[in-house]
Amino acid sequence: MIPKRPEKIIKQVSEDLDLPESMIDDIVSFYYKEIRKTLSSLEHIRIDVSGLGHFVIKKGSVSMLTKKYENYMNKYDTQTFTNYHNKKYAELKLEKLKYVKTEIDKSIEEKRTFKNEKNHKKHLG
Repeated sequence: MIPKRPEKIIKQVSEDLDLPESMIDDIVSFYYKEIRKTLSSLEHIRIDVSGLGHFVIKKGSVSMLTKKYENYMNKYDTQTFTNYHNKKYAELKLEKLKYVKTEIDKSIEEKRTFKNEKNHKKHLG
């Protein structure tokens, strides 16, 4: 499959639907903005986007970011309001990262047990 440039897609869709290109461009921009927001919110470990595929958060990336935010927590001096705000933001992000890490671990364990059960049945039958 050869990917198309956004300009061609927008032009083709606007001609097909008889709508202005600016409206189609706004809709496409909004859609991708929402996808990016969903991916960066760290609420789900896997996101399915129709037509684009599956996006999965990698365990290594989560571990690296967790270490990074834990190091930040030690450096913050909360005597100013800005630093206090930044520390609270980092705490929230760290909490989300830890949640995602536990969800990834659960997912890996579920896959492992499924695979073991499948192999066990295969050897019995």
